[in-house]
Amino acid sequence: MVFRTSRRAVAQFVLTTGLFAVVATSCGTRSASSPDLTVNLPTTTVGVQQPGDGVVRIAAFLPSTGPGAQIGTPMNDAVRLAVSDINTAGGVLGGPIEVDFIDESTSNDLDIVLQSDVDAIVGPASSLNALSMLNSSVESGVLSCSPTATALLLDRFPDANLFFRTVGSDSLQMAALARTAARTGGGSLTIVYLDDPYGRGLAAALETAVESRPSLTLSSVVPFSGADPDLDDDALQIVETGSRIIAVLGDTADGARMLAAIDTALPNNLERSPPFVVVNDSLRDATDVIATISNRLREQITGVAARALVTTVGAPTGYFSTNAYDCVVLIALAARQAGTDAPRAIANQMASVSSGGRLCSTYADCAALIDQGLQIDYNGRSGAVDLSSTGDLSRAWFREFRFDESGREYIFNDVGIEISS
Repeated sequence: MVFRTSRRAVAQFVLTTGLFAVVATSCGTRSASSPDLTVNLPTTTVGVQQPGDGVVRIAAFLPSTGPGAQIGTPMNDAVRLAVSDINTAGGVLGGPIEVDFIDESTSNDLDIVLQSDVDAIVGPASSLNALSMLNSSVESGVLSCSPTATALLLDRFPDANLFFRTVGSDSLQMAALARTAARTGGGSLTIVYLDDPYGRGLAAALETAVESRPSLTLSSVVPFSGADPDLDDDALQIVETGSRIIAVLGDTADGARMLAAIDTALPNNLERSPPFVVVNDSLRDATDVIATISNRLREQITGVAARALVTTVGAPTGYFSTNAYDCVVLIALAARQAGTDAPRAIANQMASVSSGGRLCSTYADCAALIDQGLQIDYNGRSGAVDLSSTGDLSRAWFREFRFDESGREYIFNDVGIEISS
């Protein structure tokens, strides 16, 4: 895909370079049934458990060249800041933490990293790279923490509990979207999704989330093809369901085409208000198309996107830089609590240092509590980073957005929406 040097390029790199290239079984022609999510996940074999040597070594596997550099460079800076803060506070296991920087854009370098004495990897940024590299890193017994990989398939990847994320999974985004739909007053809901691995995954996650919202009733589930040059028939079918709420799930281009088709399919003399429309985060980039949609429908559209804090306290600024910072600190705190740099031992303490204890927000403060034998709850630069036993965030924060007359998004609800998994 083509990346642009804008905030949208950040979202495109993080959210649409991953899960969507993974082989999945097509669900075929249009139907009102749930999407087929049959996938072939690998069977991971965990290699020899790596022993510790007393030095915590991290490899930052993030993009520093190419289209991903816009997001990767600030995250690399955040890693440097975290390492500096940790070492200023005395380091880990009596010595400084060490870090190497590997360009994610050069994937062959990962093999070199795994042959070294690295204990943990911060990265990758891309979901696709995470899915492709996890076999190797897990078999090598190395843990990894991604600040940006949100792909749904990572939720159930056989990672032997060696993969962690400081960003919410797309499954949590769909839970937030269901909450947004319920906030319209509830009622019947039709899910419209792009019939590809990305759209099918989102649709299935949204169906699950809707089941936990008593005010919502799932009316129908309608796939559409991005290869179809004319979506008018699909849109007419969707409008004729009479659903009070329509969820449009897909990538920027085809999701926007569906929104425009729905707008055209709406009768000019509606006897009631147009349906509410909720959309996933990729539609934020559909500025040109959204600008052509009638005010009556555009004013009914609300989307949900992860709250990506832009700044860290200190030098680096950039989307998801706070998430990268927190990956490093969590690894260091877990190593301190484990008393070793052995990757498996660190992985076993990652969830423990992130929740359930005394709140602390800096490495220095948290380290002091650990040294006193206390359980800690690290709340980092990105906010609460409560990790579940599977390595995913158990809570994540989202923001609702709408569109102005020019088609540009604006934050409608600037307060983070907290969703518990």
